[in-house]
Amino acid sequence: MTEDFDQFHWMLDMVQHIDMGLIVLDKDFQIQMWNGFMVHHSGKHAKDVQNRTLFEVFPEINEPWFRAKSQPVFELRCRSFIVWQQRPYLFRCRHVRPITGQLPFMYQNVTMHPMANTRGEVNHMFISIQDVTNEALASQTPRATAPTRTASS
Repeated sequence: MTEDFDQFHWMLDMVQHIDMGLIVLDKDFQIQMWNGFMVHHSGKHAKDVQNRTLFEVFPEINEPWFRAKSQPVFELRCRSFIVWQQRPYLFRCRHVRPITGQLPFMYQNVTMHPMANTRGEVNHMFISIQDVTNEALASQTPRATAPTRTASS
């Protein structure tokens, strides 16, 4: 029993400290879980966002668009993706990387995952948010071209 408890505790610790945002939403889009990454980058504490709708906490998210994007997660039990090339971010969050400090927000790749309960019903989803600011910045910076050889060299 102690070993099971230890493993459960480790899993909770990983969820809170992983370098990725993790959010659990119910079908009404109420926030049920908000990890440490989200606290750190959004500046919003878990106790202040739990049991509030995502749209109350982030009014800049287009609600009809997000509901449509989430529909396959709940109805078809499949993942849904938002990539930074199509939409730079879902959650306007600050980034804290010194190299990319000149950017006004964190570029994000977002995946919405279905969460089945013990009866196999999907009444919740979790959202994973990956900081891809460095990747976005690198793709937008002109690359130095390699020197070309001339016929005389």
